[in-house]
Formats: sequence, C-alpha cells, structure tokens
Amino acid sequence: MDIAMSAVQMPSIQMPTNLGSKVSKHAESLFSNQLASALNTFSDSQFFQDSISPTTIRNQFTSADPSNPTSIPVLLNSMKWLLASMSKGRDVSDFFPHVVKLVSCSSLEIRKMVYTYLTHYADHNATCRDLALLSINAFQRDLSDANPNIRPLALRVLTSIRVMDVLQIQILAVQTSLKDDSPHVRKCAANALAKLYPRCNTEDSEDQKHRLKEILKMILVEENCTMVISSALVSFVEICPGDLHLLHGCYRKICHLLTDMDEWGQIVVLDVLSRYCRTYFQIPGDVGASSAEVIDQQRRVIRSVVVKQDGTVNVGVGANPYTEIDDAEGVDDAFGIVVDAPSNDGNTATPTPMQPKRRKKRVVRKGFYSDEEDESSEEDVHNPMARLNHPNRPRAPGQSVASLMRSPMRPITMGFDNPNGNVHMNNIGGVAEARSAMDEDGAMLDDDHRLLLRSSLPLMKSRNSGVVLAVCSLHYYCGVTSIKIRSTMGKSLVRIYHDRREIQFVVLNSIRMLVWECPSAFTPFLNDFFVKAMDPSFTRFIKLDILTTLCLEPRSIDAVLKELRTYIRYDDKAFVCASIRAVGKIVEMARIVYDREGKKTLNAIAAREEANVIALNCLHGIVALTEISDYVDVVGECVGVMQRIVLLLQSDTADVVVADPNYVQSAAMSRILLLVVRCLSGLGVEQHNDADLEEEEDLNPATSAFKSVVLLPSDKVAPALWILGEWLTATSKSSFSIYKTGKSEKKAIQSELLRLLAKAFSDLDQASKCQCIHLASKLLLSKSSQNGNDATVCEYILSLGRVDINHDVRDRSRYESSLLHMAKGLHYDIETLHQVPSNGRRIT
Repeated sequence: MDIAMSAVQMPSIQMPTNLGSKVSKHAESLFSNQLASALNTFSDSQFFQDSISPTTIRNQFTSADPSNPTSIPVLLNSMKWLLASMSKGRDVSDFFPHVVKLVSCSSLEIRKMVYTYLTHYADHNATCRDLALLSINAFQRDLSDANPNIRPLALRVLTSIRVMDVLQIQILAVQTSLKDDSPHVRKCAANALAKLYPRCNTEDSEDQKHRLKEILKMILVEENCTMVISSALVSFVEICPGDLHLLHGCYRKICHLLTDMDEWGQIVVLDVLSRYCRTYFQIPGDVGASSAEVIDQQRRVIRSVVVKQDGTVNVGVGANPYTEIDDAEGVDDAFGIVVDAPSNDGNTATPTPMQPKRRKKRVVRKGFYSDEEDESSEEDVHNPMARLNHPNRPRAPGQSVASLMRSPMRPITMGFDNPNGNVHMNNIGGVAEARSAMDEDGAMLDDDHRLLLRSSLPLMKSRNSGVVLAVCSLHYYCGVTSIKIRSTMGKSLVRIYHDRREIQFVVLNSIRMLVWECPSAFTPFLNDFFVKAMDPSFTRFIKLDILTTLCLEPRSIDAVLKELRTYIRYDDKAFVCASIRAVGKIVEMARIVYDREGKKTLNAIAAREEANVIALNCLHGIVALTEISDYVDVVGECVGVMQRIVLLLQSDTADVVVADPNYVQSAAMSRILLLVVRCLSGLGVEQHNDADLEEEEDLNPATSAFKSVVLLPSDKVAPALWILGEWLTATSKSSFSIYKTGKSEKKAIQSELLRLLAKAFSDLDQASKCQCIHLASKLLLSKSSQNGNDATVCEYILSLGRVDINHDVRDRSRYESSLLHMAKGLHYDIETLHQVPSNGRRIT
C-alpha cells in the first residue's frame, strides 16, 4: 500500500520541477527576444539623424542583390532610412528606380516598406509614373499573392497611378479585389473608388463614372462586413454625396451595423444618415410640444431696450424670444428694439414682458421640477411651433427637418436666453434603454426614423469625441426632444470635454451653441463649467458665456457671482473685462429669475426686492473695483456695467421702491462723474516735465489724488455722458434723482461739466460728440439751464457740432439745433438754422 502510494506520489513531486525549468527557459527566451527587439528599435533612431549620406544609401541599393539572402539586412536598413526621410518631409523620389526593383523581394518586411514608398511617390512626377507603369505587371501579380497583407498594398499602389491609359485595368483590379476573402482587401478596394472617380473627368468617361457608382451600390447592398461598409460610405461621400437614393436598399442594414463600425467610420456614417433623415423623413406632428422643448421654451428670456413715447428708455426682459413679433407693430427687426405701441385708449402699453399672441393652458406639476411634491398649477404656454404645424404654411417637398424647426422666427435680440429648473439626470445606454427613452416623446416618428435614433443612441458612450458630437448633432436636428435624450446629450458632452485642449475647445463651442436652445440638458452640470487656473484663454471665455447662460435659479446666480469674484482678480485683463460684463448680464437675469419665483410664491414684491439687493451688491463691488484698478479697459467696462445696473434699478415701477440705505447708486453716480471729469480734463492738455508735475503734486495734494484717477477709454465716455445727462435733467420727483446733492452744488457740477465739454469737444470721438450735443440739447430744454451762462455754453457746443468735420456729428447737431430753434429759440449763430414761422407760433 505504501509502495503504491509512493509510486503514485512520485510524478506529482517531479512535475513542478520539470514545469519550473520549462517556464524559466521560456522566460529567458522571451526576455532575450524582447531585449533584442528593444535594442533594434533603439538602433532605428539613427535613421532620423543626418549622419547617413544619401550617396551611401544609393550605393547600397546598387550593390545589393534582392535575390541574395545576405543582402536583406542592407536593403532593410536602406528602406528604413527612406521611410524616415519621408516622415521628415525630405524629397527622396530620386530613389524610385532602385525601390521599384524590390517589388519581388523575398522578404515580407521589405515588400511592405517598398509598397509604402511606392504608394507615396507613384504619382509624384512624370518619371515616377513611367517607372510605375513599367512595373504594373508586378503589381497585378501581387494582387493574387498568398499573403493577405500584400494584396491590399499592391492594390493601393496600382490605383495610385494617375494615368488614364490604365484606368480600365485599375477598375478591373478593384472589381477582382471586391471578391477577395480578406475583408482588408475589400476595404482597400472600397477606398480605391474614391481615388478612381475624379479621374473620370473627360467626356468619354461617363460610362466609367456610372460603372463606379454601380460598383459602389453593389458594395453597399451586398457587403456585410462593417469595415468595408464604412469605407464604402466614405467613398460615397467623395463620389456622390447628393445621391442619397442609393441608400434606400441598405438603410436598415447600416443602422443595425452602426455600433459595430470603426470610430472614424461612424462619424462619416452618422453625417450621411443625418442628411438622409433630413431629406426623406417628415417632421413629427408633435414637434415643438415635446417635454424638454416645452420646458426650454418656457424658460427662455430676452433682453430688450424699450423706447417710450416720452423719449425715455427702459431695459426689460421678455419671457419668450419666439413671440410672434414679426407680425406685430412697433418692432424694429434690424436691431431687436421693441417700441411701445399705443393702445386703444391712446396710452402706451406696457412693453415688457412681451405678450405673445397665441397662448394655451397646460398643467405644470411642480413636484417634477422642484421640491414640492403634490402641488400643481396652470401656466400660459406659448407654442412657437404653431406656424410649422399650420395647414396653410407652405413646405417644399423634401425640405429638411432642421430647415423648418430652425426657421427664422426668432428676432435679433440684445440679450440672453435662459431656462429655469433642474432636470433629473438618467444614465441611458444600450438598445433597451434607448427604446424606452425614444418611446417617451417619439410616438409620431416613422419606423425607419425611430430605428436610426435608437441605433445611434448607444454611441453617446463612445470614447471618440467626434462620434459623440455627431450623435448629438443627429438627435438635435432630427431627434425627439425628450428629457431623457437631452439629459444624455448633456451628460455625454460634459464627459468628453474633459480631454485635450484642442478637443475641449471644439466641444465647448458646441455646448455654447446648444445651451441656447436646450439649456435644460446642461443645468445640472453648472460646476463643471467653472474656470480653472490652468485653462487656456480661449477656453475661459467660452466657459464664461456658458455660465452666464445657465444662471437660471437663485442658487445658480449665487454660485456664479461667487466665482466671478475670483475671476476679476486674474492677470488676464481681457478675461477680467469679460467677467465684468458677465456681472451685468447676471444682474439682468436675476430680475427675471426672481420675478418668476415671485409669481410662483405669489410674493412678487419680495422677490423683486431680493433681485434689487443682488443688483446693489454687484454695483457696490464694481464701484470698488474702479477705485483700486489701474487698468483703463477694466475701468471702462466697469463704467458701462454701472450704467446698465443703475438704469435697470431706475426702471422699477412705482409699486416697488429700491431700498438703498447705503446710497450705493449715489456712490456710483459720483464715481462716474469723477471719471468723466478726469477724462475731460486730460484731453487737449499739454504734457509737462516730471519735475513740474512733482512740484505741483507736493503743493496741492487734492490735485495729486485727482490725477491718480484712471482715464476712461474713449468709447466709454458716451454712455457715461448719457447717464449724467439723465441725472442733470431729472426733477426732484424723478427716479433719477439718486445723487443726493444740493441745488447749488448741482448747478456748479453742471457748469463745470459743460465747460469741460466745450473745451475738449474737438478731441472727443464721434459717439462722444453726438452724446455731448444731445446733453446740451436736454439741458436747454430742462429747467436746470435757466442760468444764462449754462445756456450760452450749450449753444456754443451746438455751434461747434454744426461745423464739425464728421458728417454724422454735423448732421446730428444741425438737426437738434433746428428743432430747438423752432421750439424754444436760440440766440447765437442762428443764420444757418431754420427760422421761426411768420405767425410766431413755435413747435410744441
């Protein structure tokens, strides 16, 4: 028993020893092979250096015999040097006669490199073409080579010869290769069609063009290999991109095989299928009424400048840019300026928000978009797609989905479109989940249309950024706008934008365009668009635009404003200026967001007060920035934003009083006045030497502090003069009487400002001169110019404008001077003006 057990146990004891020795030997052999390969690769770097002379390579080609096995290493090194020179951009076409002789070499590695060289230089010049024609029999012979790696190389070289005499031979070779068992050979034949078709450019080549199209159609219909189909569709784009009817017989097959194709082929295939879909499929009957699209349409807003009949300007935000204003009166389509249209009783209608013509009721379940679970309410919803579905709307046959969905219904506005509310994110992937996502809002789709959308949806998870962008483009123009689909689009685009800076720039640009139309897809990813310290400058500006567009909730507004506090400290002053402009946009958006919250909570006054607090806080921060910044552009942007915020605060109705206990608006007006006076004082002043300036600063510290104020840019003087004119001509009951000063102090400020404007008028730019003339006209019409000296200076400014060299300034001054003279009567330099009517009646 023991002997038997020992006999049984002996092999089990010796087996690990034998196995270990075999493994160790195999490991040593593998290590030796890897070391030799690494050393060989390391030695190949010498071919990229200039130590080897071309004469040496030419002598090696001449002396070596391809049929002699001992010459293989020499020829191998020579071919490596040629390929290395080609990669460096060096012209080595003069070696073509030596290389073409190596087509029949016994070494497979050398033959691969030979075909790579011949493909590159087969059509380089006339000499290379003639030598390639002499070797065409060798290329045809290699089309039947036993090695499947040689056959596609031979076909590539054969179809690279651009000689009309061998075109029939090339087409015959392509037809023969399409019957090959290797898919690589058939793929090369499909790619060769794109090279052969441009050569059929003569009148006698129409039959050959038709023959190539028939070959391409045969590949698309009969081929089942994904790599061959993708190459055939690439050739289709090059040969006949408009002949989409060729895809009728293979459309469903392509949709089913879409996910199995290579990544770069998927990009081309998705583009072709998108054009096919937009050409042959009709618009769904429920377009514009899908869940996500209705949400985005309700949340979009526009910023409008409203000009009232009394001449005052009001800045407001409308609720929907897709209103039917192209048929309404009082709208300037060229500039997006909404002008009040008089009502039936002669009064001016309220300009903002713009009221759409067509409305319908829908029930909004607040529990889906907010924390409220059971409450629901009714809202008025405007359907901007009503014109698309109108039975009398003309629609051309074959008109694309995007051409109707993106029809020019939207006015050119001066503001920003934004949605509101969070959207729950869902991870969608696979065909089953794609079917559930498509069935939510895609009930009106054609079966083939739905097949395309379902087949492409799993590609949202592709590693290739180009594929994800192509799928998002397909679903944006041709897909349904359900919440799940747009959530998947947003999630996929945010995922791929965390890549290299080049890819990041392209993806962020696409997101910036999509966020205007479907902002609900990107609302949950607000933090992903925060600017990082290592972001390049071109990425920062795009992210800033996206952040501004996504400020649709109180929490989002607070988060973005907190980020902007950091951005204004950056060293990139262009980015700082863009951040300051973003503050002004967000202040305008905050009013709309809080007004909507007030409508939901039935407390509009409290919501408006919260928006005013945000505006006052931003205004205070910008005023402080003008005091500490030494950069002209930054201060200029601050002045422009200060003007917009003050104008926005003063546009409130009488029901809402802006609570300003810290007199932030008064501080802003004081700062604007100081900057304008400093700018006008510095124009036309002769420069003094440094010693005189230092002595003057020592004698008068106030002058030193005044001269330390940064000069305004020339393009920011005009808006500052406009808001100062509104304040100077405001009465005690006017909303613009925000700068609390006494009457005597206000008179002194007015006189000094007019004096500086008259003195520096010739040095101002065109916009500033026009605003200066307008300021003088307003002061002449107001009660604040009862002082004879101020009226004289105002008439002097108007007379300067009437003789200015700029025709726009001259025409503006003459126009306003004539109106003033006919209405009130001027006293100086009135010879060229229109005289008062003989009956003595003036214009009122």
